[in-house]
Amino acid sequence: MKRLFLFLVLIFQGASAAAAENLRLFEWHVSEAMAPLILPVRQSETPEQAAQRYLNNLGKNPELMELFEGRLPALPMSGFKKLSQDDRENRALLIANLPKDYTRNSLRVQNFKRIFQQSRQASYILPINANLGLSQEETRELFKQIAEKFPLMVAMGGDDVDTHLYKKENFHSRNTIPARDQFEVALIKSYVAQEKGFLLGVCRGSQITSVALGYQLIQDIPFHIGDKVAHGNDWHPIEVVETKYNLLKPFADRNMKMTVNSLHHQSVIFKEGGMLQIAARSHDGITEATEFKNGRGMLLQFHPELMNNELGSKILWTLVQQKNRVMPARCSKIF
Repeated sequence: MKRLFLFLVLIFQGASAAAAENLRLFEWHVSEAMAPLILPVRQSETPEQAAQRYLNNLGKNPELMELFEGRLPALPMSGFKKLSQDDRENRALLIANLPKDYTRNSLRVQNFKRIFQQSRQASYILPINANLGLSQEETRELFKQIAEKFPLMVAMGGDDVDTHLYKKENFHSRNTIPARDQFEVALIKSYVAQEKGFLLGVCRGSQITSVALGYQLIQDIPFHIGDKVAHGNDWHPIEVVETKYNLLKPFADRNMKMTVNSLHHQSVIFKEGGMLQIAARSHDGITEATEFKNGRGMLLQFHPELMNNELGSKILWTLVQQKNRVMPARCSKIF
């Protein structure tokens, strides 16, 4: 019976490996981008054909073209390189959600890349709706490979999240793009479920990850909560809360306070009993940070990559260290 079980396991592993070969990940080196883009390429197509497939389908999507103001991004049909099987441990994948993420005008991408480099992490960019032109099965395969090959994934700041994803009417949300948000939610759900890496969410990234995990959002803090604390373009203190992993505690003062930047008008409605635990609040009760209970994620309402100080960099370095702690050990090949 044990031999039969082992035989079936080997067959399953072989079938899984064969399925994974139907889709390959390529680096797409674009001179205007701060980091290589990641392009899914079918076995039946060249990288050039895959890039053209992506752009063709982008042009056919009215919502996404509205995001790009009616103009396709000027991406070259060159600069392709198959993603190496090595160095998985030192990769960070930034999920693009704005057109500027494809350019050198993205300060957040620039800063993430710089700070991650100081921790020996190589940054990559996942294009907006990277699955354009792929089937549902191929999309699932893409998500599987992302989890296997990128132990750190970053959901960045940006526009408001489509309210229908948390079953609310839109009262105060701005610049929502349902197609983009649906893709991100599906990717985040898959990444979290596979438990192979660490997820960092910043501002919108914190909000959309929370929505993917079943939480809801305050659509407009000034309207629903008031302006006791300036959550717009400002700085304010937050109160750090003890958690299982205490990822923020080392940066708090003796009163468990720290001062952070604030560039948002929405926030996560925290609830007990979910996958997250509260890690920080502002004076008016707004959720400023949550940790994954399993140690595989940190969601921040503030922007450490835009703080331009030692605190912001140290927070990101700490999260890279946490990624290294929870990352599965690399297994040697048996045969």
